[in-house]
Amino acid sequence: MTERRHAPWWLVAAVLFAAAAPAQDRYAGRWTIARAEPAPWAAAGGAVDPAEVKRLVGQRVTFEAKRIRGPDPLGCTAPRYVVKDVPAEGLFQGGLAEYGDHAVDADTLATRLGFNGRPIATLDTGCEGAIDFHATGDDELLFALDNVIYRMHRDAARATRPRKTP
Repeated sequence: MTERRHAPWWLVAAVLFAAAAPAQDRYAGRWTIARAEPAPWAAAGGAVDPAEVKRLVGQRVTFEAKRIRGPDPLGCTAPRYVVKDVPAEGLFQGGLAEYGDHAVDADTLATRLGFNGRPIATLDTGCEGAIDFHATGDDELLFALDNVIYRMHRDAARATRPRKTP
């Protein structure tokens, strides 16, 4: 008969922490909301609040281990970071597929927005309000709020170096 040995609690905790850390580390640091554009599902005319866009564009968002610093509603005091891979239909909590231009499929709309690879890395912060951040690459995240898609760029101090193409 073989005796079963269980890993000590601290080893299990370390493994779980190490698995969660890359989610935050991958996007850690300061980002700037660089620009905004009407979401594909926004109705023509008055669907976008210009004052809200003006309030957010140019603001900084900082992803820290234990909080997100940023303008309301992006700030959060207790994030629970998870990076998920989502299909184009899952972007903006399904808004692209459900409310987008029904003459064009979600995959085509996603490509137009700059999502070239599939699946799409998505940072779920676990914060109230459930705003997800979708990565077009290492240094750009998109999020949707009130019929607007905002583009955030990683601040230059943390930006990754451009990849060499073969």
